[in-house]
Amino acid sequence: MMLVKMSKNLKQRLKVSSLAVPLLLITIYLSSYPLFMPFFVLATAGIIVAALWEYYHIAETKGLQPLTGLGLCISCAYTVAVFFSTQFSSALIYPYIILGISLALIFGYALLKETSALITLAITKFGIIYLTVPLSFIIAINFFYPPGASQDGRWWLLYLLTTSKMTDTGAFAIGKTFGKTLLAPVISPRKTWEGAFGGLLAGIGTSLCFYFLMHTFSSNPPIAITFFQSIWLGALLSIAAQFGDLAESLLKRDAGVKDSYHLPGLGGILDIVDSLVFTTPLLYLFMYLMRNT
Repeated sequence: MMLVKMSKNLKQRLKVSSLAVPLLLITIYLSSYPLFMPFFVLATAGIIVAALWEYYHIAETKGLQPLTGLGLCISCAYTVAVFFSTQFSSALIYPYIILGISLALIFGYALLKETSALITLAITKFGIIYLTVPLSFIIAINFFYPPGASQDGRWWLLYLLTTSKMTDTGAFAIGKTFGKTLLAPVISPRKTWEGAFGGLLAGIGTSLCFYFLMHTFSSNPPIAITFFQSIWLGALLSIAAQFGDLAESLLKRDAGVKDSYHLPGLGGILDIVDSLVFTTPLLYLFMYLMRNT
């Protein structure tokens, strides 16, 4: 069996992960405590804003001129509005209000600027639709169930993050070891069908592990999912995660950049969250449909 050499970049990634993963687990665990809720929301908003900033930076690299400052402020406001919508029934409309106001503000700013209005509007608004809206479902998932409910949104969020990231890990490991058939050579010459299949198996396997662990160690599991649901949901999340990775690669390829930023061993925040762009709303939809059936 072939052995995968651990590169310097991979070593850096492992070092960063050894610090980030425990911090992430603590943050998710404490997120249900009222005093810690603002920190969780602001931390999530900060990650989303950072990813959006990197997207705007990619656009600028291509010579475009997004309304970066305005877009980042709108992104932060929308994320906070999503949090309020999970806490108060009267606030359910807040995210939609923010989106409506944002459209008016972007148009207003473009009117004053009077340069490349069509491109500026499209690039700025697309960033919010592409990143802020779907990633804000992280908050909606985490606070999906009220306190005292049999299910716990924090566990669902952990399920989402683990399944998505294990897909990335499986795709990387299998692709690096056995990859020969290119998946999308024009977009990402290093991704292979073998890696994609490895990521799919890793995603399904992770989902099944959650199912067995939940039902082995708890008589009232915080994640209500059946055996067959864990298989097809894990598969869907894995496919969505890899599609999100390819979608970001498409944007970077068009702009001629390798990484969205240059964090040691990680690339950028956008490189980290790209797999969550499609998996997060997908899992929220599943939770919503299951609650209403």
